[in-house]
Amino acid sequence: MNCNHGIKTALAAATLLLTAGAVHAETVLRFGHPNIPGEYSSQLYDEFAARVEERTGGEVKMQIFPGEQLGKEVELVQQVRDGVLDITGASMPATSTLVPALEIPSTPFLWRDWDEAQAIITGEAMQPAFDELEEKHNIIPLTKIWYWGWRNFTFSDKEVRTPADMEGLKIRVPESPVWVEMIRGIGAAPTPIPFSDVYTALQQGTVDGQENPIPTIFARKFYEVQKYVVMSRHMLQNNMLLINKNTMAKLDPAHQRILLEEANAAAARMTLLQQRAEREMLTEIAASGKVTIIEDPDREAFAEKSTDAVFTALADRWGQDAIDRVRAGIETIRNR
Repeated sequence: MNCNHGIKTALAAATLLLTAGAVHAETVLRFGHPNIPGEYSSQLYDEFAARVEERTGGEVKMQIFPGEQLGKEVELVQQVRDGVLDITGASMPATSTLVPALEIPSTPFLWRDWDEAQAIITGEAMQPAFDELEEKHNIIPLTKIWYWGWRNFTFSDKEVRTPADMEGLKIRVPESPVWVEMIRGIGAAPTPIPFSDVYTALQQGTVDGQENPIPTIFARKFYEVQKYVVMSRHMLQNNMLLINKNTMAKLDPAHQRILLEEANAAAARMTLLQQRAEREMLTEIAASGKVTIIEDPDREAFAEKSTDAVFTALADRWGQDAIDRVRAGIETIRNR
């Protein structure tokens, strides 16, 4: 009996130790992002967190803070750098506040299609920028791809088909050099306004137009206060999932692999959902009867005005070597 009692006691103690170890092993990652509930990104971030928790047996969990609860997009990137936040979802332009060359894929009229952009962003041409992000700023990408969409212009009162049609118009842009230089190159007046104030600025006529991906134009109802949507497809918005390097290093290698696998699976799903949404939402915008969709702007004329103008204006900021690598990579793909 004493022997059995001893065994039971030892088993009970071992169980307590295992339980304590399991509790100790649990990691909670703080994940802040700017997207609001209802947007595909927000939904997929939640699914990403659930999948990671499931596959790690609950050892890696995420506490998610959506809708800029912890700060604006650029601030969230800085918080990941500083280790205050573990993960964020951010655009390449927002991240370019740390590594300017990450803004190159946002150059207007640079890409022929999404496949071309994806190949360059994930390939050798952009790798030095990601190396700098890791080495200087302690951030690594869980995925370099998070398709957000092609950006298009909207206008309040003027039908725009050529750069000449935009001359002198005030266009709302993010406070970012690539947008400012693009609009200047076209011949319009770039007008930085916080994103939260865009609807009101359009409604009150503070600006004559703005530009965003179709899902954003739809979700934020900009088409309610605009007469024209111009399918310029002038700029690709690509986002990324970023993690603090020290946070990643502290995870079990198996958990690191799961995090990377699930991030890239979510990114692939985002591409499918967002591209479908672009088509469906544009159809719904047109069906509203409130706007005219201009399908055939002179993209070549816009490109001639803006692409080289942006590269010239931002060569010092981005680095000519980085620009040359990207352009050479594009030429290689197109000459295959």
